[in-house]
Amino acid sequence: NSYASLSKFFLCAALGLFVAAPALAGNNAGQAFSLWPDTGQTTCYDNAGNVLDPCPSPGEPFYGQDAQYAGPARSYTKLDAAGNDLAESASSWAMVRDNVTGLIWEVKEARNGVVDRTNPHDADNGYTWCDTDPNTNGGDQGVCSTYDNDTEDFLAALNSGSGFAGHTDWRLPTIKELKSLVDTSRHSPAISLTYFPNTLPSNYWSSTSNVKYPYYAWHVNFLDGRGLNLQKSKFYNVRAVRGGN
Repeated sequence: NSYASLSKFFLCAALGLFVAAPALAGNNAGQAFSLWPDTGQTTCYDNAGNVLDPCPSPGEPFYGQDAQYAGPARSYTKLDAAGNDLAESASSWAMVRDNVTGLIWEVKEARNGVVDRTNPHDADNGYTWCDTDPNTNGGDQGVCSTYDNDTEDFLAALNSGSGFAGHTDWRLPTIKELKSLVDTSRHSPAISLTYFPNTLPSNYWSSTSNVKYPYYAWHVNFLDGRGLNLQKSKFYNVRAVRGGN
């Protein structure tokens, strides 16, 4: 079933059993991408957590770990508010394009410990999970409010008028899309701060509900990149996405 498939997906990612992943179906698909960026894992271990250096050879115990498979190198491009490419040296940018998956990601601002929901890009803002569309909410709409503090409010703010950067199709990423940002060579946060500044080492919502327990939704903890799921009533951070290959 879908729940078992998603669990298997995370197990395979943790063990490094694949490099490229096929698109998931249904609500988990988003704008499907066929290539998975390299995870950044470079160290091999045994089942007790001891480092194996060098990594095992074919036929040896613990051969075939993530560190022994190189996926497509991570490649990002900074974009201005009109979606134009910027130089790598740019000191200010509005969005980032993942050149492997084709996804375009919102860049967060003003990480100062102060919540400011008048600015949907504020890195400190936390939101409850809310999706009132029964076709995409997995059977539970989550916790929606009238105080601009749920994920549907967040997306409405981004997509109002002519939209953020001229686009009105910003959305929450699926769990697959959100996991693609995790760089396991980094910690606290497990993401490139060169392109994604102001990222908190904390939980970020995905759009994917838990199939077995629909009042839960999946999120990524960018402290170490784990994929987890908790009640939709929790206040977590968000990062919007659009597009894809």
